[in-house]
Amino acid sequence: MPEKQSSGRRKSEVPRLAEVRPPPPAVKPRTKRVQKKYTARYIQVLEAATMAFSQKGYHVATTKDIADQLNIQQSSLYYYIRSKEAALEAICLLAIEGYVAFSTAIRRSDASCSRKIRELIEHHLETIRHRPALFKVFMNHRQDLRDEVRHEIGRQIRQYEHNVESIIRQGIRKQEFRSDIDPALATMALLGMCNFVSVWWGKRATGDIPAVCDQFASIIVAGLGTDQAAEASSSDEARLL
Repeated sequence: MPEKQSSGRRKSEVPRLAEVRPPPPAVKPRTKRVQKKYTARYIQVLEAATMAFSQKGYHVATTKDIADQLNIQQSSLYYYIRSKEAALEAICLLAIEGYVAFSTAIRRSDASCSRKIRELIEHHLETIRHRPALFKVFMNHRQDLRDEVRHEIGRQIRQYEHNVESIIRQGIRKQEFRSDIDPALATMALLGMCNFVSVWWGKRATGDIPAVCDQFASIIVAGLGTDQAAEASSSDEARLL
């Protein structure tokens, strides 16, 4: 069966802040208009908490810091979040949301394994581009979550890693990738490279995220691929341009 070709880059499937559904308030809004206003304010609270945690660090930042960014009284903040712990939970759950879904879809697709690796990197880095501060807080402070939430996030991370490793194993079985590659180590290398972008992106003149995706995908695919797969991948990319 011929490989299905993508028509350019696919839009990232991870949600934006504007799509966030907040937990219900203590007093349920009586109208849709009030609910919409509440949701918009909740998003602003999450953004303010993200900036406070990103700039000061989770342990130093307080709910007063969050309230100050919004120019509201600290007591008013509790209508939207119960505590800074609750804010961190919402930020981390939002940061990881979508990863299992898009990696599962890519793993099950008919694309070549080299193309699947490229699409994984595109989606992963698109998340950092849309929510860089959220991603930074997630990477730095997810271990500070209460056990229940931390375990749920850990479960999602392991499933994501499983999907990435499965794609690499597919490539080895199909002889696209070298048989002497350790799939688990290759997975950690790919994810480590992508995750570290949140540390340096925006601080160095390295181009936009699509350019970084292209470079990273070329590095990973070249390292994994056999000589024949590298030639096929080059021809595939040429057809997409």
